[in-house]
Amino acid sequence: MKLKRGGPSRLWAALHRARLVRARMPFWRVVVEGKLNRRAKRWPQKFDAAVAAVFVWARTIEEAEALASLALEEEGLVAMTADAKKCAPAAAPRKTPLAVARTEFGFLERADNAGAKPSRSRA
Repeated sequence: MKLKRGGPSRLWAALHRARLVRARMPFWRVVVEGKLNRRAKRWPQKFDAAVAAVFVWARTIEEAEALASLALEEEGLVAMTADAKKCAPAAAPRKTPLAVARTEFGFLERADNAGAKPSRSRA
């Protein structure tokens, strides 16, 4: 999912920043950390979890976190934590709650490999 910025959306965002218009519902940036669901999608074995930011139109913070978690669940992540923050919208406002975009995944390495030092043999 990508958030398109162009034409009327760019104009609307500029009007919002200038405080000339208001959105019907708040725009949220939700950062979600989730475990990789290997039954839903083939993920690389060296990673155990991923982090992504999801942009959501929602009325409440709980609704924003739930929509972001559901959006990432469709992509093969099981949400563990979600933190939402209101931000200025980058697109025209929606009338219904909706997850509109996400950032690239930031992968977290497995816990068993994270602290391991490579073994060196001295000959």
